Order: sequence, then C-alpha cells, then structure tokens
Amino acid sequence: MDTFIGRKRGLIALPTYAFALVLVASLVIPATALAKGTPGGGGGGGRPGGETLANSLSVPTIMIGGSFTGVTCGTSEAPSVLVAPNGMPLTGYEIDPAAYYYVQGVSKWQAQCFSATFATATAEWGDNLSGDASLKAGSPIRVELGLFNADTTVVPMQGYTVLKLEPSKLDRESAYGTIATPDGAGGYYATAEILPARVFDGGVTFSVKNVGTGAYVVPLGTNPTAEINATGKVVYGYNLRVTQAGQYEITFVLPSVDISGVDVGTYVTDPLGPDTVTLVITVAGGGGGGGRR
Repeated sequence: MDTFIGRKRGLIALPTYAFALVLVASLVIPATALAKGTPGGGGGGGRPGGETLANSLSVPTIMIGGSFTGVTCGTSEAPSVLVAPNGMPLTGYEIDPAAYYYVQGVSKWQAQCFSATFATATAEWGDNLSGDASLKAGSPIRVELGLFNADTTVVPMQGYTVLKLEPSKLDRESAYGTIATPDGAGGYYATAEILPARVFDGGVTFSVKNVGTGAYVVPLGTNPTAEINATGKVVYGYNLRVTQAGQYEITFVLPSVDISGVDVGTYVTDPLGPDTVTLVITVAGGGGGGGRR
C-alpha cells in the first residue's frame, strides 16, 4: 500500500551511472553554441515593443504535482535539456548601455528541470517579511515563499543568471535579462551555469491568521499563486491586505516536501504528514509594504 510516509521517504539516491551520464550530458554543451543571433535595436527604458512572452524559467527546478505553461521537464535520471535563448539580444539598458542582453518577455529560454513525487528543501520568506520593511494595514503586503533543494543526491542542473537591467527603477517596473556575449563571428550566445535548484510543489496551501483574535483572514487550505518571477525563479506569492493592525501568523503547508530549514520563523517536519513553515509578521496601522524573494 502506498502510504504517505512511504511517499515522503521514498526518494532514492540517483545511481552513480545515471548521475555521471546526466552530468556529462549537461556539460558537453559548448557555451559558444548555446545561442546565436544578430543583435537587435536598443532596448533601454523598459521592455522593447513586439510580441512579449511569459517569464522564462532561468533557475533549475524540481517540479512536483505539475509544472508551468510552456515548461517541459524530464526525470531525475534525465532532466530536460537546457533551452538556449531565442530571438535577438538587445542593448541600451541602464546596467551597462553598451552590453547586449536576452530580455525576459522578449526572448525565451528554459533552465533544466525534472518531475518528481517529493523533494527535500529549505524555505526562505520574501525580504519584506524577514527584514525591517514597514508592513501596514490597508495596503498590499506581498507574501512570498521560495523553496530550495536540499537533497545532495540530486544531479546538478544548468540555468541562466538573470539580472535587473534598470537598477534605478522599482523591481516591478524594471526589465530583466541574461547577458549575451559576442561570439566573434557576428553572433551572440548566453553562458549557462550550474545553479542551485528550486522546488515547486503543486499541492501547497497556506493560511493567514490574526494572532490576537484567532480569526483567519486567509482561510486554511487556500492555494497561493505559484509563478516564475522576473529573475526566472519559481516562487509562491500572494498579495495580502488586512484592515487591522496586529500580529498575523502565515503558515504554508507542503504535502510533498520535507523541510529541513527556514531562514526566519519556524518549521515542522512531520514524517506522517505534511510539513509546515510559519512566520509571524507585525502589521502597523495605515500605509504600505512590499518585497520580492
């Protein structure tokens, strides 16, 4: 019988031959062959015109219980192949006006990923929740949680580092992209890197409770929004708005992930059931708050 405890503890270390095969396969892709194209027109000052696409998956990810539109994943023995950026790199961005970048929403690419039934991970809350940002009643409070693979037997996977191209702008207003390097023959390529993997669990739910009154402002069993953010990382997000000042307890329930640590707050590892991560935030009266993990 397939019990929950069996599913949680059923992650088997990759066979040595499979680990070596996939690692070699991922490393033999020459950087100069990853992507080439003729540079396009200047882009600075926002995302260039033309057809736009959803954010590309830039960071390797273990997908549990689903994936994202347009993202195709492999298995733990054979992760999906790295997909190099398409289209033309663009220039004229504030970070380095002379450099060329493959830009989110203009070009498309995909880091390696694979599907699984469960994973082991650490959790990190959004910077606004774990830092000293002012959180105020009546204004949106961005709730974000990221999961980071903590299983050392997982095969290394490749992705692309994505940069904020317009540092003077708010995060939500800036363009983001990965650098395009000249290949010496009139074309460009993006250099892939082995990056720490993220974890996505399609069964995650969460809740938010007013500690003082015990009332839930976000009910138990609510599904957060899972998204690929501007830097190509999978995160859980929710725009919380509360009407009263006070302390609020945010709890995420992860049915298929063993949590081994969290940056702030607390977590519970339960071999017989879902693990949880919890953070209590303090909300002041009137104003705003936000942030991005």
